[in-house]
Amino acid sequence: MNIKAFLICLIVIPLFAMALVSPAPPALWAQGGGDLPCDENTDVDCIDWDAGIAFALGLGAPAQWAKSEAQKNISAQRAAKVDAARNLLELIKGVSITGETTMQQAMLLDDKVISRVQGKLASLRLVGQPKYFSDGSISLTMTANLREVVPVELYISGPPQQLRPPNDARAAAVKINTQRMYTGLIIDAKGTGVLPAMSPKVLDPEGREVYGSAYVSREYAVSQGIVGYAKDIEAATTNDRVKGNPLLIKALEAKGANMADLVIDQADADALRQIAQGQNFMRESRVLIVLD
Repeated sequence: MNIKAFLICLIVIPLFAMALVSPAPPALWAQGGGDLPCDENTDVDCIDWDAGIAFALGLGAPAQWAKSEAQKNISAQRAAKVDAARNLLELIKGVSITGETTMQQAMLLDDKVISRVQGKLASLRLVGQPKYFSDGSISLTMTANLREVVPVELYISGPPQQLRPPNDARAAAVKINTQRMYTGLIIDAKGTGVLPAMSPKVLDPEGREVYGSAYVSREYAVSQGIVGYAKDIEAATTNDRVKGNPLLIKALEAKGANMADLVIDQADADALRQIAQGQNFMRESRVLIVLD
């Protein structure tokens, strides 16, 4: 066994060895977490991409050694928490960091990422109250903040850069009122098939970056993420991230292996470059993407 495989076993196996549990069925997830504000979900876990919060359901049965009701209850809760942590780990492994990279790829490339994620999963938060079943088993929902679990250097590239203004010819073609003050940016990506990621990019048709981690203040990226996501335009315009007087533009297509990056019209890209010379809403990550 090589050192990487050994480390993975050393970190992951103890998490699962504390309990013998089976995956929660869809009906149980509907009882335990069906009302959660998630953009995408499976039978046992889901992600609220606007808030950057991951949720996972855990199901635990009393340990065979437990005799008293208290022992059965404690051991079932412990087993449920372990199951929820396992489900969260699997969920987080599938998270797209950028348009090209997932957490699973980052874990395989760097053993330290595994240990750091594992350490964060040891302090999960409980959502709501556990549910108790007649056979003594317990279901509960645990949550983790993706921006706390995922190492910050994976989704932030460093001190923010300043967008360069467009040349005079392109600036003259801009139709958006660049003198108006905007409270944020909404990108309507419906119909593009775009998928959420922690650090997506917005590109012009020539592939040049207009928005992304390179242009966002670390403070805002950590506190609220590079972008937020919404399901419709109406909800987006009232979102605290951008509400007031947001600028609305349309995405042309989604790109990247993870379909997380967006391409926008050249005139819109030049307008954003021009606006960025005097306004800070992009640097403050006040950007919202509307999903299908």
